[in-house]
Amino acid sequence: MKTFSRYLILLMLGIGSALFASDKKEWEDVSVFGINKLPPHAYFIPYKTVRKAWDNNTAESEFYSSLNGIWKFHIAPNPESRPKDFYKPDYDVADWADIKVPGNWERQGFDTAIYVNTRYPFWEIVKERPDPPVIPNGYNPVGSYRRTFTIPSDWDGREIYIHFGAVKSAFYIWVNGEKVGYSEGSKTPAEFDITKYVKPGENTLALEVYRWSTGSYLECQDFWRISGVERDVYLLARPKVHIRDFFVVAGLDDDYRNGKFTLDVELQNLLGAKSGKCSVSAQVFTLDKKEKLIDAVANIESMDKKGNLNFKADVENPKKWSAEQPNLYKLLITLKDKQGKVVEAVSQNIGFRTAEVKNGRFLVNGKPVYIKGVNRHEQAWDEFILPVEPEKYLTLENSSNISLTEEKGKTVLTGENFIAKIDPAS
Repeated sequence: MKTFSRYLILLMLGIGSALFASDKKEWEDVSVFGINKLPPHAYFIPYKTVRKAWDNNTAESEFYSSLNGIWKFHIAPNPESRPKDFYKPDYDVADWADIKVPGNWERQGFDTAIYVNTRYPFWEIVKERPDPPVIPNGYNPVGSYRRTFTIPSDWDGREIYIHFGAVKSAFYIWVNGEKVGYSEGSKTPAEFDITKYVKPGENTLALEVYRWSTGSYLECQDFWRISGVERDVYLLARPKVHIRDFFVVAGLDDDYRNGKFTLDVELQNLLGAKSGKCSVSAQVFTLDKKEKLIDAVANIESMDKKGNLNFKADVENPKKWSAEQPNLYKLLITLKDKQGKVVEAVSQNIGFRTAEVKNGRFLVNGKPVYIKGVNRHEQAWDEFILPVEPEKYLTLENSSNISLTEEKGKTVLTGENFIAKIDPAS
């Protein structure tokens, strides 16, 4: 009888735990930081022609459509009081406020910006002792965003992806009333495949953004705690076979004289198993187009869902990259179909250099360097609303002899758009 009683108690505890777990929301669950998100990859914009890829002007890409601008917006002080059905296309948001995207909602008249160092502001506000990983419900503002968009007619038959450069702190996304997914990670991009959710004509896009999530515990640094859609939002149209990712290294040999070039390209095939015959070329030019350092082609007869290509080349005595002489070259990656027609092309500026630590010293191209670094809080000082003009940062840093920028709340040096805009060859 005692054994049966113990079994019954354990069973009831198990059922209770399961029921409790089922009530936990994604933003309260440390084991969940994304649902239906696409795998991360290098930042690039695909183009229809090699010429446009060379210029790398995002607005000129036929496969790109910006969703920046004015959205409709509602803010609630906590999850319980949020408009729960706002994502439905027939939900009337005409009386909602307007908000700039990208931009922080605190500096557009909603909620309050908070600056603290190592303390958790969401616990400070409710005046309770921190209880990780719990997020208190008393004060957790929820921003509800709505807008419409139209898919270009010449995108028919392509995969449609939506890209969020950064959303703080966590968000759900709906398209035409259908839930697409969830993401948290305030300074990392999130992408979703919305192909099956979109339709011809007008589409409805809805975001539900939570100011605090379990991810907020990892963002306890001395910077402004502000919220919202902080970086660019845009759509991308990709062919059934496309460049999903690439990784390029332009290093130097042991004598720091000749270049050692490696490039890994990952293709994605959505046509079906053992299909997708194509070719990929990798070319490296001087920026004036007068000299071609590398010209390689790899052919693929068939592939499954993914295809991986590797390029290697030695380059005799290229101009080296350094902070004092930032010599750059242009890498062009071109995908062609079996008839030799360009499917898409991407480009990336690269510099031949090494970075290493030897005998306790940090060396670039074999020479010790002295670094002066600053934190970039990613807010414009005039309006405190994103996007920030990178040129302002660059001018200020150059005048102060700053050589390294760290983005607050992020584990890499700078964000994708920031790097592209301060590139001297852009």
